[in-house]
Amino acid sequence: MPLPCFSGLQCLVSKLTLFGTDRRDRAGADVTGKMERRAQWNEAQKLAQRILREWMQKHPGEPVPEEVFRHCQQEIESSISIDTTQSLQSFVRYAHVDLLRVEGPPQKIRSEEEWQSLFSRYPTLENGFMHCFDSSDSEGMRAALQKYGFCVVKVLTKDECEQSVQAMFEEINHLRIQKSLEGPLINVEDHSTWEDKNWPSNCKFLVDYVALHPQAFANRCSKKIYEAFCGIFQESRLHVSVDKWGVARGAKGKARWRIGLRPHWDLNPWQCLRDFESGNPGIPGHPGYQGMVALRDQDLETGCHLTLPGCTHFLKQWSLERKLEKVSKTMKSFRASQEDPLLRYMQPVPLRQGEMVIWSCAQLHGSSHNHSNKMRLSQYIRMFPAKEAGWSINYDERDTFSCTRVLPRAIRKGDLPQEALEGLEERSRCLLGLEQWPTVARN
Repeated sequence: MPLPCFSGLQCLVSKLTLFGTDRRDRAGADVTGKMERRAQWNEAQKLAQRILREWMQKHPGEPVPEEVFRHCQQEIESSISIDTTQSLQSFVRYAHVDLLRVEGPPQKIRSEEEWQSLFSRYPTLENGFMHCFDSSDSEGMRAALQKYGFCVVKVLTKDECEQSVQAMFEEINHLRIQKSLEGPLINVEDHSTWEDKNWPSNCKFLVDYVALHPQAFANRCSKKIYEAFCGIFQESRLHVSVDKWGVARGAKGKARWRIGLRPHWDLNPWQCLRDFESGNPGIPGHPGYQGMVALRDQDLETGCHLTLPGCTHFLKQWSLERKLEKVSKTMKSFRASQEDPLLRYMQPVPLRQGEMVIWSCAQLHGSSHNHSNKMRLSQYIRMFPAKEAGWSINYDERDTFSCTRVLPRAIRKGDLPQEALEGLEERSRCLLGLEQWPTVARN
């Protein structure tokens, strides 16, 4: 009787062996099939990219038209035995993006005259400074921003500027005392106090704390600065940034002190283009504006703001001629390549005391080195529509120095006493995000 049992066991083992072999065969076939399909799609990608590459080389600086994408699809369908259940349309688009990311498109060759025609110079006065608008001239400011991407506005008096300089160094020297630094207090007029060891910050730009002095808040809530930004945005429900003082030491004979901002976009160009396309009620989409007030004269010797006039108009074209960077999917800034021909057409923007330069976040900009024996002093201030204004872009959320982000943190950490903000008028409290703006019509 044991023999039949043994025979049955042999039969079972044989069947299991055949089953296992069959599974391995099927698994092997699946792997082979996947490899074949992958090879087919790789071949399809190479074909699409070859067609796209050839077209872009013949048409540098031009957007790829729909018929070229359709031609890629047709060539793939006719040349490669491939499962087209996957959308070839989206696949060809992916192949294009991958080509832009890995190789980049060819750049259009332009003559010097063609380059110069793209970037008209902002009007300069005989004394070397820039044409300056009154803060009430919304039409003039908007026209300049539309054409050049920036404008210059008179916003503070000489007394307000000198009070601001005094406030800046009161705050800086107070930080020195808090950190128990030895040596003399920093004096804006005394070069001997400007040595590295005397500053409370190790930051190369010398100031790494936001300005919390009462005068800094008075400037942020300036009626003229508010009037200028209201006119620019055609919106009265604004918030203001709580940003830093700007200091650049006179570096005559001190090459190591010559610190300038390399040309960059505060918001990478690809995100700026998305913002332009987003749209807002009553005004086209815009990535926003930056602002800087000169607390002392800033000329070519002290160094000054640099920008590319008309950059906002060229941004789309620039993106068609540049490699697609990883940062394009983010809200981060982007630094221009030192080989970028745009850098040759940057324009210096000298400012008189009390003048403010306002520029689009889509502007390529930077600053030049200080070769003088004087400090270059400024305050960074910008305004943008508050959340209650209902714009499509939440500027408060994206701005690191938004009042709604900085003030609660400064109060929580004890850097700013709550009572320091008491007694402010309603407009100032709304600007600083301490109260909501009442419902009003746009300007």
